[in-house]
Amino acid sequence: MTGTNKKALRLADALVEDILSTPDREILAEFTDLNGDPRKNSDAMRALFEKSVLKVRKARLHAAQAGVAGDRIPSSTRKVASIEDARGRLRRVLASCPPHVRLTIAARNEDELSDADVLGMLLDLEELGIVAPEDSSGSRS
Repeated sequence: MTGTNKKALRLADALVEDILSTPDREILAEFTDLNGDPRKNSDAMRALFEKSVLKVRKARLHAAQAGVAGDRIPSSTRKVASIEDARGRLRRVLASCPPHVRLTIAARNEDELSDADVLGMLLDLEELGIVAPEDSSGSRS
């Protein structure tokens, strides 16, 4: 280490020691002379922090809402002629699956699925490209 570096380090140590040994009253008095009321300043800073936190949280909320809205399929796009038709379609799809495709017990027992499960499963199969989507008249497109 050079002599200049040693002098700079000693000066920094002396300044830090001076600051640490200064009584709080003296620091607050100096702050008041330079910046005004310390309590008012701390309240303003706290308000800024809270405003920043709220802004970030709102941005996250809007991003999450946009993601959810993007995942939803408008009801006008999906029309089911009847749940019986949907169950029949699911039965045909499950019966025509190749042997190497493994389905869960719930998928194989279609008669135990709720209507929502049947429709959800058909939608999932369409999104995966396993089943061609049907148009509103019930024919496959």
